[in-house]
Amino acid sequence: MQKVQLPLLNRTIDAYLYEAPSGEKRPGILFLPDLTGVRDTTHKSAEILSTEGDYNVLVPDLYSGGVTMQKYCVQFLMNELVRNNEPSGNAPLAEFFEILDQFKEFENVDEHNIGVVGQCLTGGFVLHAAIRPEVKAPVVFHHSFGLKGSGIPKSCSSLIDKKVQGHFAYIDPMCPVWRVKQLETELHGNLEPHWYNLPHGIPHLFFNTEQGRKAFDRMGEFFEEQLK
Repeated sequence: MQKVQLPLLNRTIDAYLYEAPSGEKRPGILFLPDLTGVRDTTHKSAEILSTEGDYNVLVPDLYSGGVTMQKYCVQFLMNELVRNNEPSGNAPLAEFFEILDQFKEFENVDEHNIGVVGQCLTGGFVLHAAIRPEVKAPVVFHHSFGLKGSGIPKSCSSLIDKKVQGHFAYIDPMCPVWRVKQLETELHGNLEPHWYNLPHGIPHLFFNTEQGRKAFDRMGEFFEEQLK
């Protein structure tokens, strides 16, 4: 793993790059943290995906470059366009696409085969990323924003024409069942939903519960199917 810096429009953030062991041009996976930021489990997930799948995995630290957790998260609470995961007027989404575009330019990343993982706070970004042709493997864990409807405007969900893998908890006030069901309807069979008797924050439980491990393995299988 190496720590790299990404110069964005309004700040320069830290990120952690796990390079594909083969050293060849390989698919890339952009692994976004959740509300709690980059944790040990985030690093372990990225390392396993890289070493076992031979992927280039990038974990951006969204709480770097002079931005604290509070400052980053307040954007989601104070801006209606961000709360509803709108495609424009949404600064966190725009910054996510800056990160994605820079990642695609990394030397050994196959810019035509990208996977994206988002969870909770960042889950809604995945749905927008799924519209892009180079994002072949979008994976969302219980998207908490947007708060209206399915979690993404219908004008955007109608543009998704590929499989999206989703992981959701049966009881989750931050991502209720009705939101997932509406997303499933809007994606017309393109959502592959998986349900768990787990609390919100499934990726934190990848390696210490049976269902958490099942979620991790399903994600790995999805990358294998879509990126290779």
